[in-house]
Amino acid sequence: GGKRMNLRYLLLVFALFLCWGCSDNLKIRSQADRLAMTLDNYGADMRWGRFTKVYGYHVRPDGTKPEGNLDRLDGFSVTSFTPGDPVLNADVTVAVVPIEIKYYNEQYGMLRTLKETQKWWFDEKSKSWFVESDFPYLK
Repeated sequence: GGKRMNLRYLLLVFALFLCWGCSDNLKIRSQADRLAMTLDNYGADMRWGRFTKVYGYHVRPDGTKPEGNLDRLDGFSVTSFTPGDPVLNADVTVAVVPIEIKYYNEQYGMLRTLKETQKWWFDEKSKSWFVESDFPYLK
């Protein structure tokens, strides 16, 4: 969709702007691209109800995992996952991302919206982005 392309473009422009003329900008660009891709995948897993996959992204930098009670998510379906514009640090290893999740609680038949901010970090070893924030709490 147009919004996704826009986000990727903004990330790219931001990353290049931060590092104009430094030799790292290819690495930075690839990390910014990878973040956009990871957010796409995370959102797709959310919408398809693949919560165990979503939970796989939740790893803190020290290797521990935040609590995620996945059993209670049986009656929930996510209708949309929309990341806002990430705020990145200079070497694009930390990203603060506002997110909005629209979801349906089948038990109450209500559409709800959850807005929160997630903190993502880049793992140099696996070349992957992880989110250290708690698993989104749907209620």
